[in-house]
Amino acid sequence: MNDAGERRRTDDGDDTITDDETISGDDTGRYVYCVVPRDDDAAAAFDADGVAGADLSVVSVESLSAVVHDRAEPYESDAPGEVREWLYDHQAAVEAAGEAFGTPVPFRFDTVVRGDDETIRTWLSANADALTEALADLSGRWEYRVEVEWDRDALAEALADEDEELADLNERLSDASDGTAFLLEKQYERRVSKLAAERRRRRTAELAAELERTTDQAEELGDAPQTPLTESSSAPTARFAVLADEDERDAVGDFLDTIADEDGASVRYTGPWPPYTFAPDACAPTGDDESDEPSHATTPDSHDGA
Repeated sequence: MNDAGERRRTDDGDDTITDDETISGDDTGRYVYCVVPRDDDAAAAFDADGVAGADLSVVSVESLSAVVHDRAEPYESDAPGEVREWLYDHQAAVEAAGEAFGTPVPFRFDTVVRGDDETIRTWLSANADALTEALADLSGRWEYRVEVEWDRDALAEALADEDEELADLNERLSDASDGTAFLLEKQYERRVSKLAAERRRRRTAELAAELERTTDQAEELGDAPQTPLTESSSAPTARFAVLADEDERDAVGDFLDTIADEDGASVRYTGPWPPYTFAPDACAPTGDDESDEPSHATTPDSHDGA
């Protein structure tokens, strides 16, 4: 039961609104989690909670469905713990939809549409071609995150054994006076920093090439916001999102095992996630209150999805 009242769904996908439900343009909205291929049997069996335990419903047109719950305003809180719980809830709802219907076109946390279920149907119909194409492109694939960090100290030790200039500087340091040693140490550090940066750039480029070869799509993330539940306490040297089926996922894992064996390398490989990075922005609910399109509300980037 939602605050707005009881909603009963008929076999053709239309809603019957009971007398205790009040609909008005000012205080009616739908929080949109994702779009999935229409499957009435799956919709009838779909049983999952949304953000803060909200009752989810499935709104359908010809071949598409949207997973939503009644919500007119975005979620806002000054408590980081509460926001994090909402992110967990959002993520879990999209994942549940993916398990029930297949890979979804996911939307970010706090995507709120001003209007009722008919507004959602209008939007689905208006964007049917783009959404159908996106679902076809994503079908059977999920997003995985790759984060690789090369520890500078470990790299420095490996480079000292490989580089003749570092070996020469190290030998000269052993016999140098204090003043000369200070200058030599500065040269040594500059050389290590230069070689370590070159090594990281080269390995990042090799990693990117292998991910692009192995998977359907790969995207270097840089400083882009992470998927909500993939926070890391350190700053990885290389961050990628890949779109992969099961075979591609395993091939990436095998390749990352070889990187993890390198001196100073640590690898974090997470997923499967809903494909936030690869869902086309053009498919997201957008518009203004004066158009026939839904309006879209999001929290700041730190609260966004991938």
